[in-house]
Amino acid sequence: MSPKHNIRYATESDVPDLNKVNVLSFQSRRSRTAIFPNASLPVLKEYKSLNCIKSLANPSLHVTAIEDSDPNLSTSEDPSLAIESDNLKIEVVAYARWLIPEILGDGPHIVHLSPHGHELAAAAETPLQYAPRPMNEDLYNASRALYGQARKKYLDERDIGPRLCTSRMGYRKADALQARIYLEATPEGVALYTRYGWKPIEDFKLNLKLYGVAGEEVFTVMVREPKLAA
Repeated sequence: MSPKHNIRYATESDVPDLNKVNVLSFQSRRSRTAIFPNASLPVLKEYKSLNCIKSLANPSLHVTAIEDSDPNLSTSEDPSLAIESDNLKIEVVAYARWLIPEILGDGPHIVHLSPHGHELAAAAETPLQYAPRPMNEDLYNASRALYGQARKKYLDERDIGPRLCTSRMGYRKADALQARIYLEATPEGVALYTRYGWKPIEDFKLNLKLYGVAGEEVFTVMVREPKLAA
């Protein structure tokens, strides 16, 4: 990670930024568009904010925000994503979520939420009632079932994951705990993760034609073994 990037724990005030990163990062996923065919970007971001708040409220999840403090690289057209600080633009450009099992002995991370944040976290327990409509619920359920199948087959109780894994903070913690990291990678991310020592295990494919959409959706289960202390 460049010195111009800062990695820190995320807070409730980061939700709009994290939300935008998530939506834009996965907007090319055909299944997401097919599940919510008429949802505008603002509507989709509002809905996805429920998952973001739910993540922050989960003490087993360590959610980190990655900031870019280089004014030459901060080119977002959305003024809500960037703030001015000492004449430098501070922009959240990525984030990571690390699910660390209690069995590893690592303590919980508590994020203090506002009363409104707690209301959103409670709503996130039944997210479908807040989902944009129309919605392809059959495809939504099939996608969740496929991820569940992959996790049942490969995710061990001592594994860290399965969430976004893009910061060295999580790698260092995994190495310190001598824990394997489990990841479900998009096709675009497989080559990048492989360069950093991740091992592809199996491709999982969802036939979108069964749900009225052309093509297929693919994700790859990958694992990263911990590095031994020098």
